[in-house]
Amino acid sequence: MSLHFTFLTSRLRSGAIFIGLLGIVAVLSGCGGALSPGSGDNVTDSAVLSLPEIPIMVADGRRLQVLATTSIIGDVVRQVGGDAIDLTVLIQPGQDPHSYQPGAADLTAAADAGVIFVNGWDLEEGLVGALATIGGEAVVVPVSAGIVPRAVGTTGSSDGDASHHGPADPHVWQDVANVIHWVDTIRQVLSAADPARAETYAANAEAYRQELQQLDGDLRALFGGIPPERRVLVTNHDSLGYLAAAYGFKIVGTVIPSISTLAEPTAGALAELLQAMRAADICTLVVESTASEQLARTLQNELTNCADVKLITLYSDALGPVGSGADSYVGMMRANAAALVEGLSE
Repeated sequence: MSLHFTFLTSRLRSGAIFIGLLGIVAVLSGCGGALSPGSGDNVTDSAVLSLPEIPIMVADGRRLQVLATTSIIGDVVRQVGGDAIDLTVLIQPGQDPHSYQPGAADLTAAADAGVIFVNGWDLEEGLVGALATIGGEAVVVPVSAGIVPRAVGTTGSSDGDASHHGPADPHVWQDVANVIHWVDTIRQVLSAADPARAETYAANAEAYRQELQQLDGDLRALFGGIPPERRVLVTNHDSLGYLAAAYGFKIVGTVIPSISTLAEPTAGALAELLQAMRAADICTLVVESTASEQLARTLQNELTNCADVKLITLYSDALGPVGSGADSYVGMMRANAAALVEGLSE
């Protein structure tokens, strides 16, 4: 497949941040139009996001002012930028990026930033309206640029077809290979904006890339120890599709049938999910640390065919607090793997 990149020729101003967070630029293969990943059209490599043009932003030894939207993106940016950048992270550990609303200090930080790293595909939906009001000249960069997105509503199994209907799933970090891609994108952007420190960014990126490659191998070994028939997931919302596809799980259904935690399931959808779980004899539910367990508890009470219904709590859309063992991306993925192995192997 070919990945297409276009370049924005001007630095983003007030209204452009709004456009950037809605989708940045979705490039259509073989034509000049643009696709909004949230519009419900086919999502294939035609929904690949592109990188904007990055001007030189710093001189005289000053540090680049960088903003990251989520705690996960912030950790990866920090690994590449290190002490060479001034980094502000808007959405803190434990906060849901789907519902987050920024405060005045957050908006000031965004207005002062040179580069704003976002996920892409409208993950940070609560930020869109607020950031649309900001002036300033920040360049908005989707760290997921160049990644072919998974379509929402697919099973996520590793033997699935990549061409499906539905909006783009933004939860790409659940596959470590995608975060390695983030690292390369972040290094490229920081080096373009601050070429005097390009060697530092390259060295940091290479060291972190090796750590991520080790993580990916370790996850494959850990998940390989779960019996294949037990690698079946029912999740709180549609956030683990990339993990399923990369590491050999199958997602039977989701409590909230959406990529957003702001959506609400219908009674009919919950009834169908219960029927599917009973038919497959599934007695385990995966819930996310940033989401309410209320609906999962409701399902737990309805699964009367199960002697015991286990809830496995994962860090999905945000890092854990300091000291949790999940306060970095690598730590989060290792903590989640341990929870899945424990919960599914018994």
